[in-house]
Amino acid sequence: MFVSNSDNLDATLNLKILSYFASQNYPFMMECCLRTENDKKGGHLAIRKEDKQLILRESAMCEEGYTASFQNVGLHNFFNTNN
Repeated sequence: MFVSNSDNLDATLNLKILSYFASQNYPFMMECCLRTENDKKGGHLAIRKEDKQLILRESAMCEEGYTASFQNVGLHNFFNTNN
């Protein structure tokens, strides 16, 4: 299944990526990009301290008082493109 956000209507299926995904037998794959200052209010990838698991954090998950850290594009370098 190919899913694309409404703001990515020009997104297309890349057969090289699909073939790689299928050959590795992964259960899930996510397209990510480097964050810029324009992306600081959105979600990002992070490592959860408790178990070192890679997670996708959204702004609604940000604890009160941690907004500056959450929006730090140097600390949290990548975001999910929702493709």
